Amino acid sequence: MSFAHQHLLWFLLIIPALVGMKVLVDGHASKAERLFTAVRLRPTLVMGRSLWRSWFVYALYIMAMACLVVAVAQPRWGEEKLEVPDKGRNIFIAIDTSRSMLARDVPPDRLTRARLAAHDLVMELNGERVGLLAFAGRAYLQAPLTTDHDAIIESLLAFDHTIIEWGGSNLADLLEVTLRAIKGLPKSNYALVIFSDGGDADANLVPYIQRLTAAGIVVVTVGVGTDTGTLIPNPEVEGDYIRDEAGNVVRSQLQSGVLQQLATATGGRFLKLDTRPLNRQSIQPVLDRLTEQESANRQTSRPIERFAWPLSLGIFLLMLAWIISALPRPAARPVVLALAVAAFAPAPPAQAAGAGGMLAALFATSGPTPDEALKALKAGDFKKARDLYGKLLEREDFDAHSREELLYGLATTEHDLTNYDGSVKNFSEVLHTEDKSLRARAHRGLGQTLYDQGVRGLQQQPKITLQRWTDALRHLDAAQDLDPENKELRENREHVDKMLAQLRQVMKQMEEKQGKKGDKGKKGQKGDKGQGQQGKEGDEGDAGQEGSDPNGEGEPKEQKEGKGEKKEADDGIGGKDAKELPEGRLQAAGNNPGEKEGQQGKEGEKPGGDDKKKAAKEGLSDQRNPRTGYTPGEAEGIIRQYMDEITAPLTNRYHTPPPNKKDW
Repeated sequence: MSFAHQHLLWFLLIIPALVGMKVLVDGHASKAERLFTAVRLRPTLVMGRSLWRSWFVYALYIMAMACLVVAVAQPRWGEEKLEVPDKGRNIFIAIDTSRSMLARDVPPDRLTRARLAAHDLVMELNGERVGLLAFAGRAYLQAPLTTDHDAIIESLLAFDHTIIEWGGSNLADLLEVTLRAIKGLPKSNYALVIFSDGGDADANLVPYIQRLTAAGIVVVTVGVGTDTGTLIPNPEVEGDYIRDEAGNVVRSQLQSGVLQQLATATGGRFLKLDTRPLNRQSIQPVLDRLTEQESANRQTSRPIERFAWPLSLGIFLLMLAWIISALPRPAARPVVLALAVAAFAPAPPAQAAGAGGMLAALFATSGPTPDEALKALKAGDFKKARDLYGKLLEREDFDAHSREELLYGLATTEHDLTNYDGSVKNFSEVLHTEDKSLRARAHRGLGQTLYDQGVRGLQQQPKITLQRWTDALRHLDAAQDLDPENKELRENREHVDKMLAQLRQVMKQMEEKQGKKGDKGKKGQKGDKGQGQQGKEGDEGDAGQEGSDPNGEGEPKEQKEGKGEKKEADDGIGGKDAKELPEGRLQAAGNNPGEKEGQQGKEGEKPGGDDKKKAAKEGLSDQRNPRTGYTPGEAEGIIRQYMDEITAPLTNRYHTPPPNKKDW
């Protein structure tokens, strides 16, 4: 006797637990009966109670359940002989075992990947006749056409690069061996599936293709490898690669020309093997054109199913238990009814700590819930939502995915409260999730937060804003790769890209203006007490630099320390902490074009130096650009007004999903 599903028999272990529960319940019922009624009044008050009848009905239910479990497990005993016609489509599978198949551009390597794909294909060709060939410099028939797929898989697992000692990929010999294999078989049509990294097109294949077409063989070629290719490891020398006769390292690539030629000429198809499995659907159009070939019937045996016996017995026991339970009783048990009413009746305040209070305490919940935090966020009560999310994250009864959802909600709340640093931190932690949808939303939220963070500091630190918006665009690109169908995300990404391009253009124009301003300033004086390079002809300073320091450098102290910015100014995006930006980000400010340290003389110490500088500055500020018609001061004001108008925040900064489709 055997069972088709033996693991289902473990459910029979429930029976002892149910018997123990029955004993426990009856014991408590007897105790309650003794507490509620006196001995002399018990026969009058408690009627209809029969211990043996209760146990008998319960035993019938238990046995019926056991019979049903045994029936579902499908018991079998005995065998019956059957004659099954051996028929199916004829499919040959050929695998290239040359050393070029050891290349690892397809993980783990080409040969292993081809064997796994062939294994998956054989497992799906139920009822078909499958043959197996191996080829390299020579070709061999490893297994003839058979419906015994276990033997095919066993032969397939033995394939490696040493199974054929001749090198190369001789497709012509493979086709010749295939034609010889079907020569003695009944006339039919066949399919040949070739796994190979290909080779150069060979004109000698033309006569073989004509013979294949005449024999009714359709070729399906599967290219293994990549177009870029890789080096071939030397299996005989650890850490070395296959080399040619000149000692140069050989790089193997997928040469699909000859494979496509074979498939097209015979009416088959060319497939490229990648990380997806090769299944029956991939070659189904070719299989539909093949006819099934019948051969002699084969005898087989199968066990006889006997599930009807325990199933019938279980149904009979259930019916018997129902009939006995439905028999009339003298009266209902008032004790059970009283206990039921007492259990579900509301307890008075003085007894709240009793049995009723304990029962209610089992279903009571404490602390905030994720739904409450989400509700507060949607209602616009961001401070309450932040507090609720913080309390939820302090608990440890959430799994990893739930905590990531809570972090996403907290990051969105921080963004709405304009706490961009906290929002970036929480969004960054969510990026490690395995949930593709949640990771896409985190990239999107991080990109929008960085954009808003850059808008806040645009006037004070445009270079940091440039870096923020560059990072925002990178995260929006990552979100779009994960969710390419999101129209709103695509519009936001285009907006950030447009704003970033405009900011770069404006900064470039300002740098060009500063450079022209430096070129048109007065030439540096030939001071004999300057610390830098003294009085070189053609060196030009910044016309906006007034006065001189005691060292004679001609550069104001504030400009040396801050380079045009107030030291440690807090601009809302890091400010004084901008110097702590990660490596690779732009600094908050840099040297203005046209400024050259060490070129200023001690002009301020000469008589009339201040008056000359002031006059030069006023003359430069009144000088109009003949091309634009504006003075430098007017142009700067127009640019600032333009930047204020184009840096409006993104619309729909975060997406609040409808109530019937949560997005958290």
